[in-house]
Amino acid sequence: MLLTFPTTSSARDKAVAVLISREIAPYVEMVEGLEEGLPEFTVHRFFFDQQGKPYTINGYAELSSRHYCAVVAVGPTALTYLQAHKKDIPVLFGMVLNPERLIRLGTPHICGVSLNLPISAQLEVIRSLLPSVSRLGVLFDPANNQQWFDNAATIADTNDQIQLVALPVHSQQQNIKIISDYSGIDAILFIPDKTIISQAVIRYIIKKAFKRHIPVIGYNQFFLDSGAAIAFVVDYHNSGLQVAAQVSAAVNTGNCRGIVASEFTVKTNGAVYSALQLNKAGANNE
Repeated sequence: MLLTFPTTSSARDKAVAVLISREIAPYVEMVEGLEEGLPEFTVHRFFFDQQGKPYTINGYAELSSRHYCAVVAVGPTALTYLQAHKKDIPVLFGMVLNPERLIRLGTPHICGVSLNLPISAQLEVIRSLLPSVSRLGVLFDPANNQQWFDNAATIADTNDQIQLVALPVHSQQQNIKIISDYSGIDAILFIPDKTIISQAVIRYIIKKAFKRHIPVIGYNQFFLDSGAAIAFVVDYHNSGLQVAAQVSAAVNTGNCRGIVASEFTVKTNGAVYSALQLNKAGANNE
């Protein structure tokens, strides 16, 4: 799907502003990829000060179409800010989960790269690398991801090989409570969920599943290192290159592709496959 941006008077200047939500490693990796993918542009980095206002150590102090042909939000805080304050300049984004929830109705067209991975692609990988799995448990907090699970269950229903089973997780006074047990589950899928981010909790669940000979699927290298059988890994630098392509299209042609999913690689844990005696068909063991 192509979305059209209004032409700005400064498009010829080839200057792009990047507003970064937080100075953390994944965001920095993404910005480095963005800059690499925009060799013909001057890119200025902006950050939030303690009062929540953007500032920069180089470039123009003001984020506007007088100085920049586009602005890129890195992370949800930056996207929320730019929607509220920048109406005169094309806004693109990266490193945002569930961006549809943040983009306001009536906001001018916004393009970018979502951190959400395509559900159908994940199910296809799981079917390929764990062909014996028929009931896939999904850990999530309904307050955060009930809609995701409902959508995923609908997609899975079109295929007779995998049934999704909800494993609800709730936060109670900073304690995490898993409502369901693992009975009848062939594998467990973690999805990005702000309730389930403690490394200690993740390791505990993986260890508990391992003792029951249940393979776990995660969404970054940490899960693989902690004993997951499979991990869907997003290359943040590559996400920056994806956003760069969106920026180039928006500035040079006035069009971009709307919201697209991050590209990802699939990694498997050979030691876990061996220990659980899993079918290795199609696996690319690490």
